[in-house]
Amino acid sequence: MARLELRPKDGRPLAVILLLIVLLSIYLFGVHWWFVAPHLDYYTQMADLREQQQRYARVIGERPAIEKKLGEVRAYEQGNQAFLAEADANAASAGLITRLRQSQTDQSDPKRCSVINTSPFTGGQDELYMKVVVQARLRCDLESLAAILYDLENGKPYLFVDELMIYKQQTYVPPGAKRVASPLDVRFNLSGYLRQPGKPAEAP
Repeated sequence: MARLELRPKDGRPLAVILLLIVLLSIYLFGVHWWFVAPHLDYYTQMADLREQQQRYARVIGERPAIEKKLGEVRAYEQGNQAFLAEADANAASAGLITRLRQSQTDQSDPKRCSVINTSPFTGGQDELYMKVVVQARLRCDLESLAAILYDLENGKPYLFVDELMIYKQQTYVPPGAKRVASPLDVRFNLSGYLRQPGKPAEAP
């Protein structure tokens, strides 16, 4: 059986490999984690800070254009006729009542339609803009009612009619008398918005 003889030159590759392993271990545990890794972390943080600085510099550079755009928006809002012109809720409620009575006068014959009662309403849901609501009760025929509602909802400032309830009144007609259409008992909420911030509704 032949004997395996190791010559000195055969161990050199193994020694080189072991030396490389030792040197790599010394670098990782003695140099990299103590010196190189912290510097790499600092470099990453500096790069992030530099990126934030550049982003802020761009925003600052765009400030004149943003301020100009905000000025245009404010000017548009001031001239926007969609909002009620009054400065507070009480004055706006009085304005809504006046608007309703004016529409009733313009769009119908007083004998065919009349405003029975109006009253400000509070306690509705919070919205982005301050909402002003007036509860109204009218006694009208159907044609007059349709004309008044159309007039209210298609003018400026924007007004909204909701919670509409219509009751047909029953009247006694003597035998042989001519039957006349009875007026309708109509109740609804008339609302509009002030150019003032309201209270945003809470998320569920």
